Amino acid sequence: MNNWKTCLMATVALTCFGAVESANAQAIYGGGATFPAPLYRQLFDCVTVRADLPSPTAYAAGCPIQNPPYPYLMLYAPVGSSKGKKALAMHDASQLGNPSSSNTVPYRSTKQPTAGQYPYPSFHFAGSDDPWLATDQALYETNNGPANYGRIIQIPAVIGPVTIAFNGKDGTGNPLNIANATPTGGTSGLNLSRKALCGIFSGHITQWNNPILTAANNGTVLGNGPITVVHRSEGSGTNYIMTSALAAQCGSEFGPTNETDATLTLYEFPWSDNTVAVAQCPALPYRGSNKNNWPDAGAVDQCGAAISNPGGGTFVGGQGNSGVVAAITATNGAIGYSTSDYVKPVVPTGLMTANLQSEADLGSATWTPPTAAAAAIGMQSASPVFTAATRTNPLNWSLQAVAPNPKLPGAYPLVGFSFFDLYQCYASATNASVIRQYLQWHYSSGTANAVIQANGFALPPQNWLLEIQALAFGADGIGVGGSGACAGKPGA
Repeated sequence: MNNWKTCLMATVALTCFGAVESANAQAIYGGGATFPAPLYRQLFDCVTVRADLPSPTAYAAGCPIQNPPYPYLMLYAPVGSSKGKKALAMHDASQLGNPSSSNTVPYRSTKQPTAGQYPYPSFHFAGSDDPWLATDQALYETNNGPANYGRIIQIPAVIGPVTIAFNGKDGTGNPLNIANATPTGGTSGLNLSRKALCGIFSGHITQWNNPILTAANNGTVLGNGPITVVHRSEGSGTNYIMTSALAAQCGSEFGPTNETDATLTLYEFPWSDNTVAVAQCPALPYRGSNKNNWPDAGAVDQCGAAISNPGGGTFVGGQGNSGVVAAITATNGAIGYSTSDYVKPVVPTGLMTANLQSEADLGSATWTPPTAAAAAIGMQSASPVFTAATRTNPLNWSLQAVAPNPKLPGAYPLVGFSFFDLYQCYASATNASVIRQYLQWHYSSGTANAVIQANGFALPPQNWLLEIQALAFGADGIGVGGSGACAGKPGA
C-alpha cells in the first residue's frame, strides 16, 4: 500500500524503531491464540528484542536482525484466544494463565525490565482466531474499558488454514495404506470428502476401514482399528474456526450411525456451545464456538444434561495447538485439527495433513491441501463493507470477517483470520508509536510477508488492508491517552 510507511530493510527499520543499545528493553505485552504463536514470535524477533525464555527460537530467514537490537520488546503468551480476549477486556494479564506444558514458543525474556517476569505486569494486545463477540464487549464495558482505554480495535492479522493432521498409523499401529499421490503443496495423499470429515468429527465414522473413507480414497482401504479424534480442550480460536466450519458444512451430510449400525443419521455438528451462560439453560445451541461440549469433556454439559455420543466415536482433548499435535503424535489412529505452523511442511518432521474440498469442488476429483494460497482463496468469500460510522465498531468486523463455508473452486474449506485485538488508547506515547510502526511493517514489508508465507499463512487481501489502514491509522485509530480521540482517557 503506497501510502503506508514501510520498514523493508534493516536500515529503514532502524529509522522506524530507533535502535540504541540498552541492557533492558521497554516491553509491550500480549497473548492469546496459539494458532499464530510461532509466526508472531518470528515476526517480533525480526524487528524487536528477541524473546529468549524458556529458550529462543531460530530467526526467520531474511529478517533484518540488528546488533545491538532495538530497545523494545514484544512478548506474546500462547494461551488460547479466549484467555487473550479476557485479559484484554479486563486489562489484567493474570487472566492469561500459563501456556501449555507442551508449548515451545518463548514468551519471556531476560531483557524484560524485570528479567523473565510472568505473569506480565501489564497487557497491551491480544491475538484471537475467533472474533470479538458481544460477550467480550460486555465484559470490556463492565470493566470500564471504554472510559480508560477507548474502543477495541480488531483487525485481521493473517489468514490461516486449520489443518486436519493425522498420526500416519491406523488404530492397530500399522501404517495407513494411502495410495493417492500427494497434491502440489500438500504433505500426504489422504483425501477426506465432506461426508468423511463430518462423519469423523460427529463421532459416526469411528474405524479406519469405514467404507466412506475407502470411497474417498479411490477404493483403497486405509487401515483398521479405531479412529481417535483429538480436539482443543480449552477456549480456542482454532476450535472456533473448525467448529464454525463443521456447523456450516455438515448439516446436510448423512450416513450410517457407525460401522455396526446401518441406521441412517445426519452427520450434523452435535456438540453444544460450552460458553453459553447457565442462565440460558437448557437452550444450548449446537454451533461453532471457542469451546464446545465434546463427549470426553464430562458426563454432563453446563446445564447438567447428559452429553450424548450416539455414534460412539473416541475423543481426546489437548491444550493448545502444541498439545493437540502432541496427542495425535502419541496416539495410534489419531486425527485432529491444528494450524499450519505446527505441522508439515512448516515443521519438516511434523505430522502430515489431509486434503479437503470446498463447496464448489464437492463431487469432483479436486482435492485441496491446506496451503496459504488455498486459504487466501477461502477468505475471498468474506468482503468488508464499512462506512466511517460502522468501521469503528469491532462487532461489525466480527460479522464480516468470517467464511465458514468457502464457495470458490480451489478454496481450502477450514480457514479464518487470526486477529490483532488492540486498545485505541495507550498510556505511553512510545508504546503507541511502536505498535503502530510494527503494524506498518507487518502489513507492508516484503520481509514480513515472506515470513508469514513460510509459516503457511497469508496476509489479508487488499480490500481488507484498506479497511485496516482506515481504522488503525485514521484520526480515531491507535493513539496516546489524554490527546486527540483519546482525550480524557488515561490509556493502557
